[in-house]
Amino acid sequence: MSVYLFMFEFRNYFIIKTKSELLIDNSQSSSSLKINVDLTMHRIPCYILNMDISDFTGAHTSNVKGTLTKTSLDANGNKLSEDKSAVGQKHEDKFTTEDVIKAFNENQGCRLTGSFDVMRLPGNFHVASHTFAPIIRQFRDKGQNIHFNLTHTIHHISFEDEKDITAIREKFNEGIMTPMDGFYLVDDTQGSLLNYYINIIPTEYEDIDGKVYQAFQFTYKQKKVDSGRMIPTIFFRYDISPMKMKYTKYYPGHFDGLINICAIVGGMFTIAGIIDSILLRVFKSQREVKGSV
Repeated sequence: MSVYLFMFEFRNYFIIKTKSELLIDNSQSSSSLKINVDLTMHRIPCYILNMDISDFTGAHTSNVKGTLTKTSLDANGNKLSEDKSAVGQKHEDKFTTEDVIKAFNENQGCRLTGSFDVMRLPGNFHVASHTFAPIIRQFRDKGQNIHFNLTHTIHHISFEDEKDITAIREKFNEGIMTPMDGFYLVDDTQGSLLNYYINIIPTEYEDIDGKVYQAFQFTYKQKKVDSGRMIPTIFFRYDISPMKMKYTKYYPGHFDGLINICAIVGGMFTIAGIIDSILLRVFKSQREVKGSV
């Protein structure tokens, strides 16, 4: 048994370990946060779908710019067309009232894919049709009934560089960076306000060679409110922790390994001494019994 412990400790000395620490995040002064999104709205056409952002300072941006792409989908989720200029620009002149009504009648959907930057402050990004509210009012004034359905699939949401996230997954087995991936929700209630509350934790990963990767872990909760809004909305409300998690890979130190090995060797001698003492007493008692006979 002692030999096994010795071999185990000797082998353990050459195994890379990971330690975790909770630190104050001194990088909060960073000006921006990158958000990566891949989201499908199954029953709202791309014509009147926009992505907006706002933060706790009151700043609000409609139809955010970035690398976002809109892909029109048919009722079965198949690709109809792709418009890389559709997000981040006003493009009402690219479609007619008839186009929108036809898209709704055909149960067209829209997939939003890409990334954009926000201020590194508590805030939200939301998917809705606020930019096209005047057009929607015109439809309803003319008796055209537009039925909003917020059924959606979150294919992917993450924060910061996707390359770093991929490298972290390959090198580390720590952290929760994409817990929303694959989430599907059915919601056909008119006037719905869907909220996702996201708690973001800045996280740093340091590899054994000293290379550092930056990422953000997060957890979330979902809550629905029947708000009576004319235009239903999905909000992703995020807050950023002032603390930071750090994971560091390392080899056990020479001193620690030496202490553990010495402890094992010392234990071996101690056990051997105890066994020797027990055997000596047994033999001695047996000789005394034989001598009395």
